[in-house]
Amino acid sequence: MLHRTIVGRNVVNTPEKRANGKLPRSHAALLWLRVTSLVLVLASHTLAMQNALADTQSPSIVNGLSANTIGDNGDQRVRVTWNKPWDNQRVAGYNVYRNGQYFDTVQDTWYIDTAVQSDSTYRYSIVAFDDARNFSQQSAEIVANTRGNNNQSASQTAAPPAPGSNAAPSAPEGVTGRALNGNSALIEWRKPAGNITGYNVYQNGAYITTVKGTSYTTPWIEWGTDYRFHVVAIDNNVRFSPASATVTVNTSASNDSRAAQPQASNDNTNNNASNNTNDNTPYAGYRLIFSDEFRGSSIDTSKWNSRYRWGPDWIINNEKQYYVDHLNNPDFGHSPFELDGENLTINLIKTPDWLLGSARWQPYLSGMLNTYNKFRMRYGYVEMRAKLPRGRGLWPAFWLLHQHDNDRRPEIDVVEMLGQDTNVIYNTYHHYEGYNLKSTPSYEVRGTDFANDFHTYGVKWEPGLIIWYVDGVERNRYQNGNVSWEEMYLLVNLAAGGWWAGDPDGSTPLPAKMTIDYIRAYQK
Repeated sequence: MLHRTIVGRNVVNTPEKRANGKLPRSHAALLWLRVTSLVLVLASHTLAMQNALADTQSPSIVNGLSANTIGDNGDQRVRVTWNKPWDNQRVAGYNVYRNGQYFDTVQDTWYIDTAVQSDSTYRYSIVAFDDARNFSQQSAEIVANTRGNNNQSASQTAAPPAPGSNAAPSAPEGVTGRALNGNSALIEWRKPAGNITGYNVYQNGAYITTVKGTSYTTPWIEWGTDYRFHVVAIDNNVRFSPASATVTVNTSASNDSRAAQPQASNDNTNNNASNNTNDNTPYAGYRLIFSDEFRGSSIDTSKWNSRYRWGPDWIINNEKQYYVDHLNNPDFGHSPFELDGENLTINLIKTPDWLLGSARWQPYLSGMLNTYNKFRMRYGYVEMRAKLPRGRGLWPAFWLLHQHDNDRRPEIDVVEMLGQDTNVIYNTYHHYEGYNLKSTPSYEVRGTDFANDFHTYGVKWEPGLIIWYVDGVERNRYQNGNVSWEEMYLLVNLAAGGWWAGDPDGSTPLPAKMTIDYIRAYQK
């Protein structure tokens, strides 16, 4: 939301102006511009970061993986080790992937997985990164089986057996695809010989899910865009077939199965079996680490602050509301928060004349909550279920902001909406490079009227990847090494006015209401 950049969104001189002429909206960005005008960054830190930012060389691929099951049947663990890769500067750490999904981050060349079950098979691979967050390619996989102690080398398990091997299934054949209703696609194929237990499905070369049957229906996809799909079979011994032929589908055609192009038989992307074949939620395989269901009669002060970290009196982005710090100033004269035992509602009202002085002469009163210094996370999935408000000049948002001040200052906007156009919401990522604001496009999600009912808005955040979801369906994604790798905290607010939203007018219904059912966070 760039809202939290406290210079009031006046990032006027940055080159990242939006294509439609509007300014970028990094909440945190504007705050930093004022703060840095008062405090100089240490020269030594600046020099170190300049060196890091100048580094574009990725570490080499990690090799030499081995995996051992240690402990007895009552307390089994898996120890994974690997060789340190080469880098032109310094390898800073390693992202550990388990069963094809990000699992943890470490600084050493070993990892002990304590979250394993007996009589189970686990696959591990490693990605190295340096101080500039250049990421290596993902390593070959190593398999560990908790049925007994073992020690396998990556060369034994890195890729599926060659075509024709008796040990692995053959590739699925007869792959076809067709558009459904203009916004999804049906992919079908024939079962190969052998004891097949499932199939990994790939979209545009990237793993997306595992299914048990011989068909897959996509969630919502863009109209008029080519999507490429291929499939890998998995047998009951967790062995992978070569990749199937690729089929291309475009939703602008009702039946658009294109000529299939064979995948290379040594494609290592087919080693991504999922542990969660029966759970299609974005947080499948995650554990709940933060939740507020707002079922009480007051705001939980162990979880929330009702003021920005820079205080309630600093107005940003030329917004027109004053956020009442109800938790620290309950005698202000008005609370924007209403709890009815089921939901939390943030109310925005016109400032009563007798409170204008206390509200810094802002014409509206509203509320915001954040978890700064109370809850923070690095990687995972966050979700809010809420009904967003309708009305010109209203600007509701749910977002994550960096816990610690630094030169990167990342911000992930899970959802933003302008009250005068409730058929569109926006997903954005902001960060700084070399003290210049960098923002993705504000990815749009269109289709329904988001002010008519409750919807869920979520973000899955992994190393180098942000995926935005609406009602559990992926709508946008951003993949880049500049994705935040540091701790971030949660924020939710209802703003009015500002550089982007424009001011409320006589048509804006007051009080305006943003009603929240829950806010949750999950991690591996």
